Amino acid sequence: MKIEQTSIVEYEEVDTHFRMKLPALFQRFQRAALHHSDSVGLDTQTMVAAGAVWILNRIRVKIQRMPGYREPLTVRTWHKGSAGFRAGRDFIVSCGDEQVAAAASQWLYYDIGRKRIAKIPEKVSAPYTDEPDEALESGAIDFAVDKTFEPEQTLTLTTREGDYDPNGHVNNTVYLDYLDTLVNRSGVADGSIGEVGIQYLKEIDRDVQAVQGGLVKDNDTIRFRFFQQGTVFAAGFVRTAETL
Repeated sequence: MKIEQTSIVEYEEVDTHFRMKLPALFQRFQRAALHHSDSVGLDTQTMVAAGAVWILNRIRVKIQRMPGYREPLTVRTWHKGSAGFRAGRDFIVSCGDEQVAAAASQWLYYDIGRKRIAKIPEKVSAPYTDEPDEALESGAIDFAVDKTFEPEQTLTLTTREGDYDPNGHVNNTVYLDYLDTLVNRSGVADGSIGEVGIQYLKEIDRDVQAVQGGLVKDNDTIRFRFFQQGTVFAAGFVRTAETL
């Protein structure tokens, strides 16, 4: 089963060039995934009541171009199947007949009561049905992440009340807001972002009032991580469109 959502790019979703912001694109991914779960009777409230939630573990996105202000766009998503405690989900973003972005993601099934990752029950996986299509090349989700590099530049990022979702931690799309701020204020990106890979390593809870964003540029790749002292919350890489 494939799910699609069509909408337009709103004013609050665009930057000073009237192009869609990176966090807004990731919010569209999240909405599409939630809509798919809602459609098969596994909405977040139902799952929480049953004692489990989906947690985004990692996602990789390739962007041909960002949609513009008031431009209609369609997000298509599908379940790639599950094995053990992991499930795959892909996305395609189109403006009319033009594909403008594609993504592959990996999700974990989390048992709230036992506070740990758990094997995905068949009754949870089966309703989505499995689709074999690949949005990105096979194996794209298995990218390497450097959690220990020494940053060339750092930036303090204060958490805000609006960053937290119903699960009580900073929503995964907010990390892209942090990343957008980090990359743009550092001045290391020569051009628009063409590819992002991020792995979520530890939740940012309400007792964390600020995190450090750090990055280093290595040839055509910008490595980043969000951390506080010895704890790394997320890490990944960015490449500009001009280097792809």
